[in-house]
Amino acid sequence: MKNQLIGFKLIFAISIGLTSLNAEDYAIAGFVKGKVTVLSAGDTSKLWKAFKVNDVIKPGDTLKTGNGSKVDLIYKETEFRIQPNTTFALKEWDTKKQVSKAFVENGSAWFKVKDFKKGNFEVSSPTSTAGVRGTAFGVYFIAKEKKTYTCVCEGKVDVNGSVFEKGSGAGVTEGMSDIEKNEYKGLITKDGATLDFQKKMKTVPMLSSCLSCHKPIGWEAKDRIADEKYGK
Repeated sequence: MKNQLIGFKLIFAISIGLTSLNAEDYAIAGFVKGKVTVLSAGDTSKLWKAFKVNDVIKPGDTLKTGNGSKVDLIYKETEFRIQPNTTFALKEWDTKKQVSKAFVENGSAWFKVKDFKKGNFEVSSPTSTAGVRGTAFGVYFIAKEKKTYTCVCEGKVDVNGSVFEKGSGAGVTEGMSDIEKNEYKGLITKDGATLDFQKKMKTVPMLSSCLSCHKPIGWEAKDRIADEKYGK
């Protein structure tokens, strides 16, 4: 009985320690809408399970969002916003070394980076790798086109060796060495997405993902799904 009690106390202490570690050293789900599932790296059953507010994402975990579903991952001042119909994997995560490497297999995600200035923060897709320090940017992979778009909201982003600044973006298509360069300056103001944004969206469809956080000004987007936290 005494050994069982000691064992219980030990397990309890370990679980408390892990909870503390998770809250301090890992990104957690701060906002979840709709159906979001996770495939945990350490789960030998290989079953997709529901991902909820306050759940922790660890290296090797993969998230999937359904139609109209979203999840925000928060670590201190760093934030990942995983958009609808997206498959997102966290490949590496080390807060002491300030290293984070993620993979957008399909769909789109937006990142605000504040806590990895001295380290390495990368987001890859099947056709590109974006390396950043202290910035905000979006990565969108369109499987049908086999093409990745990266747009820079703040700071600078290195996409496959080329540096892009705020208000610009890159398009990288599988099998093509040239990087498509796009300009987005003035398309979104503090009030929302302008008519010029609407025109640009006709040639760069991935921009529609921005409408979850930036409401149209002077025009309507029929299929817009406003983010309850950011897009009011």
